Amino acid sequence: MVAGLVFGPWNPSMLRLHVSLSLSLSLLSACAAGEEPVERDIAVSLADASFVEDGIHPSTVKDGWVITFSELQVSIGDVMLEGSSLDDTSQQYRIVDLVRAGEGLVLGSAQRTSEHPHALVRGIGFTIAPSADPVAGNVDESDVERMRTGSYSVHVKGTARRGEETKDFSWGLTAGNVYKGCISQASFADEAPQVTISVRGDRLFGDEELVFEPFAASDANADGEIEEAELRDSDGTLGGKNLWTWLEAQAGTLFSVEGSPCTVEPS
Repeated sequence: MVAGLVFGPWNPSMLRLHVSLSLSLSLLSACAAGEEPVERDIAVSLADASFVEDGIHPSTVKDGWVITFSELQVSIGDVMLEGSSLDDTSQQYRIVDLVRAGEGLVLGSAQRTSEHPHALVRGIGFTIAPSADPVAGNVDESDVERMRTGSYSVHVKGTARRGEETKDFSWGLTAGNVYKGCISQASFADEAPQVTISVRGDRLFGDEELVFEPFAASDANADGEIEEAELRDSDGTLGGKNLWTWLEAQAGTLFSVEGSPCTVEPS
């Protein structure tokens, strides 16, 4: 007997199935062959995704603190789309304040072509890092100068309140990260695809569960302002890390494309 060959009685239904499958495959091939490449003008924006504009709702903070941001400024540049630079200015680093950005700040747009008209927009990348020569996105020149001289990639300023107690914070973070291989939910089937780089400022205070008490308890001189030096010297920890080390490391987790993770590498 020849291995792999099975003989049996004649079955007309098997012939009909074979013909049906052959026709279906032929139709699919014809459709695929008939697809025309599509060109779209794709916009890329930067937007808050964590209630930064209105503060963090107290129900999301485990220990009852109500956290409000007055600034969440980031240094963003080297924006990529479909594997190449977004436009002629996309490598320039811009300082953008998410609190002022409202529903989002458009970073630029570019035309891209896909051989597959229903493909998702991919090959998205960007860098959050200090820059020696940034420009203003939607901030004042004094903000740009602060980010430049401090070598900050992220600057966050705000207030936390619980009952009669108030704590202010103003922290400049220097860690830089490259985000690449991001995929958007926007597709070439959309008439005007919109890619959104999302920012979750609330993640500075935790991953699944947000807390502020370790930061509040670090106000060693009880002046109502939590300073970098106090966090560095604090015995408090978050995620097993010193609080300042936590902030620098956690800053890298704030960014995604519409909530979908990217490949992240130190810049």
